[in-house]
Amino acid sequence: MSGETELTSAYSSKVASDLERNVEERERIREEVARLTAELDALNHDHVVLLNLQKALQSGAPTSDRDVPRQKSGNGTRSSGAGRPTLVELIRKYLAASSTPCSAREVTTALIAQNRDRHVQTTVVRTSLESLVARGEAHRSKQGSSVFYTLATPGEGAER
Repeated sequence: MSGETELTSAYSSKVASDLERNVEERERIREEVARLTAELDALNHDHVVLLNLQKALQSGAPTSDRDVPRQKSGNGTRSSGAGRPTLVELIRKYLAASSTPCSAREVTTALIAQNRDRHVQTTVVRTSLESLVARGEAHRSKQGSSVFYTLATPGEGAER
């Protein structure tokens, strides 16, 4: 009987260890899938933009304002036409007004609610947020597999 108890105990310990490793590996893969999904979303967005640019270049004229990115004006800022703020300006304003870190989805939802006349996509907002981070104008923080953004304090980021 003692040998049977030891064997059961050894198997129980091995199963518990394997289960723990399995849970850790599943979480690691889940995070990797989330990262790859975000990367795929960005690549899909870039693909659509490039296809639209290619069509516009082949036809000689843009088909709509949304299909072709705006050109930079002489002063280094983007012109959004008709005095409308750019998406990046709207994102900066939203982050400045927010008292807590925000996800790209939260920013997108708020911008859609505030600007019903604009077509706002989460992938474009995420790309814009990452651009702000790259320029030091915003900060990125991870909590688990989620990414949150805050606006850099004045004097901390790039001069504007």
